[in-house]
Amino acid sequence: MIIANPIYDVAFKRLLENNRVAKFLVGTILDCKVIDLKHIVQEHTKFDDAGRLTLYRMDFSATIETKEEERKQVIIEMQKAKSLGDVYRFREYLGGEYVKSKLPIIAIYILGFNLSVDTPAFVACPDYEDLQTKKKLVIHDDFVEHLTHKSYFVQAKRIKQSVNTKLDMLLSIFGQENFVSADKTVKSFPAEVECPEIKEVLDILHYVAVDEKARKELDEEIYYQNYVESMFGEKDRKLAEYKVKFEELGKEREESDKKLADIQQKTAKQLKRAGVSVKEIAESTGMSPEEIDKI
Repeated sequence: MIIANPIYDVAFKRLLENNRVAKFLVGTILDCKVIDLKHIVQEHTKFDDAGRLTLYRMDFSATIETKEEERKQVIIEMQKAKSLGDVYRFREYLGGEYVKSKLPIIAIYILGFNLSVDTPAFVACPDYEDLQTKKKLVIHDDFVEHLTHKSYFVQAKRIKQSVNTKLDMLLSIFGQENFVSADKTVKSFPAEVECPEIKEVLDILHYVAVDEKARKELDEEIYYQNYVESMFGEKDRKLAEYKVKFEELGKEREESDKKLADIQQKTAKQLKRAGVSVKEIAESTGMSPEEIDKI
């Protein structure tokens, strides 16, 4: 079957506007039962009349039921980013939602680029620890959950075709392979599936791939992305490079500080054995008298 590539906003938007599909997508990724799902925020990637760049996202007010917990209300933040630059430009968004929301937030990120984690999909859960005993805690406190959030990540470029489970089939639809168009907006989904929810997802994406109006919207989206690339692409790549270099310098600094501390301690020990006063050792090594006393 020919389908539109769901990593593009036009196709992704059509999926999430269908409530049944949105509930299936959220429930399958979160591995929970979605009792109720309502749209509360939507934003689409383009330049508006004021020349501002906007990112496609859709937020839901949801009632879910997990294996570990009974029903509870949450905010589902669904965000799709085709490039790392999208994340840099909108990294402050979630912090703003914490201020407005009175419910726990669960974030789902559909990424068109690879992170350093070598797996197609994973979840990052906040860990809670007793500061005194260092024991892990299981917390279901509304106040704590409001200030921390669980995040799910799907890396489209790491996905390989599989139909073993519903999650495998859903992820396969987002896989970045089997393209039938040079611009990678249309792909072939080779597998035959019996799952009715997956069939509905495929039917929507097939419509986007062949509908004239939807195709025009896809062409416009590519135009906007090319424009964004020309404006921000090099800047984003530089930011990513500087981030890596900064982290490397930080590690080098830590190693240097550790080596310096080792040299200071060895020198202080030798001077102490030689009967040199604490004051003189401090002046020679740069260590504090308290640090020297502990040696």
